[in-house]
Amino acid sequence: MTTFATVLGATEAVELRTQLVAEVRETGGTPERPTFRMVPATRLAQGQVVYYTVRITNPTPVFANKVQVSQLIPANTTYVVGSAGGPGADVEFSIDGGQSFARAEDLKLPDGTRAPPERYTHIRWQLRNPLAPGATALVRFRATFH
Repeated sequence: MTTFATVLGATEAVELRTQLVAEVRETGGTPERPTFRMVPATRLAQGQVVYYTVRITNPTPVFANKVQVSQLIPANTTYVVGSAGGPGADVEFSIDGGQSFARAEDLKLPDGTRAPPERYTHIRWQLRNPLAPGATALVRFRATFH
């Protein structure tokens, strides 16, 4: 799925392209020499971990500054704690449908307790560096299918 995100640059708004790629880890080989490869997540079994990659591409001729991309955690999945990341990216989460974001340790339920990953609805990455013209940044997370 490809979507567009508008990012405010130094002097103008920059429209970035994002694409969510879902894969699963496939095991092969022999017991003595197991092999692993990533394949598209076309059929899932309950409890299977899905590896998601968000590709953030800057198709414009200008640098994109202060890039911030949020991703809905797919339906019927639960975020795997500690799996969201990306080189040079700060990660925050939402439990209210993307209305507000905070670091995982700061996400609180109305009763003041820490929000469990089952309540996460969105993940947001803030790139620490500008995204160059034509460049692509990759951010990732894992979720368990249920």
